[in-house]
Amino acid sequence: MKKITIKKIIGSFLIAAFATTVFTSCGINGHNHAELRAVNPDDTRIYGDKGQPARQTLNKYKDDEDGKQGEKVDKIRLKFYPK
Repeated sequence: MKKITIKKIIGSFLIAAFATTVFTSCGINGHNHAELRAVNPDDTRIYGDKGQPARQTLNKYKDDEDGKQGEKVDKIRLKFYPK
């Protein structure tokens, strides 16, 4: 039967800690970075025009004159957040 000594336990722990450090340190000092390229760099729909206002603006809805939309919203709110 093999004898397990403290030296073997400490040695195997140090080897495991060293291996873990080596294998998990790929992102240190600028390594393991992918080069990012824009798919369509000239597409203003994706990237917009620099210095220009946003192409996507807030939606404008007409006023709820009869109150039906407000009732629907209240019913949904009560369904998700009962009192």
